[in-house]
Amino acid sequence: MKSLIFIVILIVSLAACTEKAEQPVAMEAAVVPADVVLVNGGIYTVDDTRSRAEAAAIREGVFVAVGNNADIEPMVGPQTRVIDLAGKWALPGFHDAHVHPTMGGQGLLGCDLTGEDSVEAIVARVTACNESAPDGWLEGFAFDLSLFGQDGPRKGLLDAISSTRPMILWGSDGHNAWANSKALELAGITADTADPDLGVIEREPDGSPSGTLRETAQELVREIMPKPTPESTREALATGIAHLNANGITSFIDAWVGKEDYENYRALDRAGQLSARVRTSLTYESGFAKHYGDDFDQVLASRNDYQSERLNHDSVKLFLDGVLEGETAALLEPYVGMHGHRGELILTPEQLNEALIRFDAMGLQVHMHAIGDRAVRAGLDAIEAAREQNGISDNRHHISHLQMIHIDDIERFASLDTAANFQAAWAYPDEWIMELNLPVVGEERVQGMYPIGSVERAGGRIVGGSDWNVSSANPLEAIEIAVRRQDAYELSGPVLNEGERISLAGMIDAYTINAAWLMHHEARTGSIEPGKRADVTVLDSDLFAIPAEQISEARVVMTLLDGEVIYQAQDINH
Repeated sequence: MKSLIFIVILIVSLAACTEKAEQPVAMEAAVVPADVVLVNGGIYTVDDTRSRAEAAAIREGVFVAVGNNADIEPMVGPQTRVIDLAGKWALPGFHDAHVHPTMGGQGLLGCDLTGEDSVEAIVARVTACNESAPDGWLEGFAFDLSLFGQDGPRKGLLDAISSTRPMILWGSDGHNAWANSKALELAGITADTADPDLGVIEREPDGSPSGTLRETAQELVREIMPKPTPESTREALATGIAHLNANGITSFIDAWVGKEDYENYRALDRAGQLSARVRTSLTYESGFAKHYGDDFDQVLASRNDYQSERLNHDSVKLFLDGVLEGETAALLEPYVGMHGHRGELILTPEQLNEALIRFDAMGLQVHMHAIGDRAVRAGLDAIEAAREQNGISDNRHHISHLQMIHIDDIERFASLDTAANFQAAWAYPDEWIMELNLPVVGEERVQGMYPIGSVERAGGRIVGGSDWNVSSANPLEAIEIAVRRQDAYELSGPVLNEGERISLAGMIDAYTINAAWLMHHEARTGSIEPGKRADVTVLDSDLFAIPAEQISEARVVMTLLDGEVIYQAQDINH
């Protein structure tokens, strides 16, 4: 009997061994060639263990294998496209969680003032634009307000270029504009014109407009300007997205949209020209709406008509305050020397709570602009009110900018599961902070600005956004500044509160998996893993292998979306 049992066990064991021995042969025979493979690279996956790999295989736009060259080699077939990374560094496609691609594209196509670092340079550039641009209004984009002091630029500089042609220059911050006398005349802005609600018309000593228009005062000019054609705005959007792709960006949140933007995105998508995954934030009626006369509720109700695999419009944008430049940000403590002035909330706490409760109950994400600490607190209070009223949801609300956060509110980002959407490119002592902010808020509050490290240490989720065309769209600049808290283009220099520095790994997370979470895409993008969409950024340098001072000098050489190359700076042997 014992012999019989032994024989049975032996037969079963041999059968199992035979099955195991044959299994690799069966797997090898079943290998299906990949459409694209990446080989010979340094791949930073941003998976749960932040592992490294050498190669990856892509089929039908999805990663099917990640490992070393030997792992991937069997998946190379006659039709497989082999991209030899030749030692270059690949990571998940960057996500920009707060950007304005249409305005950025308009700047690239028009009179772009980005990078003009003196008043003389701006005047020279506008003069050149005036000479080359066709007749009609002259618009300039993204001038540096910090060059003009607390009162802002004056119309006389533009009048000297042309007193007959209307000119309007939009500040890089999006909250200030500079008009010449002809533009002010056409808009009916005189000494007798009252400041609009939530806006400021800067004045000469005699009360006449100086040329600087802040916040909603900009709309007095915008309302009377010729509206851009749908074709021109669509071209601007496509141009802006191409610029984002060139900076390694494959997914983004458009932070200020109206119905026309819905239409433009859908048109690009249907034409097969939408080279990004996009979530848009429809601007609520709060003084900064972008609807061109359309009713907010009707536009919101129509959003599903414009959605697709790459487009999602389930988000609403609320402006809670202005900016420190011009003292329109809402502060808990008064501005220095301004007789108790603390700025104004655009929505009262009651209005804000009502809006958050409403949109949260609708399953919508709420995207808030908040610069001052009073505005940040109001935003967090409203999210808390929505949770109390509606229960905990998975809507993933977020607050952008966060220049000032009161210490008592730091831990609330984690407890309320609210993403901290920082524009880290601003987190160093530049002219804006030192020339415009420091005199009106003082040294102590300046040193507390952009507390990225504090929010992260308290368990908050940090996400990265550029606010382009307010600032550079290049994530590498923002990452370096967050790591160093210094000017990305200086090897040394002043530091803005070194205690708020954040690790390189933390900032890469902010621009990949964390921002993917914010877009409800973490199961599809944000890391390089089998089963996820093949969105990839290829850099010429391993960011972990170079000094922090060189991060911004790294260059994007290729960007892939769904395994397709959407940007290439140079041939890398594909």
